[in-house]
Amino acid sequence: MKIPRSDKKMSNSLKVMTFFSFAVLSGCNVTEKYIFDSSGLGLEERIAVMNKIIEPLSEVPSEILDAHYIETRIGDGQVDPFARLGPSDFLFYALIKVPKEEAKKWSQNLKEPYNGVTDFSSPEISNKWWLAKEKFMELRLYETKTYFGRFNGWMAIDDANGRIYVHTYTL
Repeated sequence: MKIPRSDKKMSNSLKVMTFFSFAVLSGCNVTEKYIFDSSGLGLEERIAVMNKIIEPLSEVPSEILDAHYIETRIGDGQVDPFARLGPSDFLFYALIKVPKEEAKKWSQNLKEPYNGVTDFSSPEISNKWWLAKEKFMELRLYETKTYFGRFNGWMAIDDANGRIYVHTYTL
């Protein structure tokens, strides 16, 4: 039986796709590295860094009393020469402490999270400053694009305690 020409092309295409899929999957590196961590910094430096993150995008709505943050990179940072896929993803978590009476300023004019992102997330390594899932369920969520420049993620604002929790990520 003779294979029609279009099936030969499909067969060759399938072989090429299988090869590249295997190459991509075998070359994936899912190492997680901390690239941005406030744990070793003093109070003034943590606040200064948080202001530097926000100020290019928006005016900081109130004084920041303290800030904690961690950003993790997943992937090795190398572009796969065959697949041309993005090399790494980033997860960012932050706690911003502000005066209780000024916490509401942070949510003015903000929308709900983009892309329907409303799931709880926490850093892989436990941080005493991060919120518990129970507390997360009580808070209203807002978008992160305004202050952090990312569409994926949420800001959970605890007006009563002057705490703003931030989670963003890239895909």
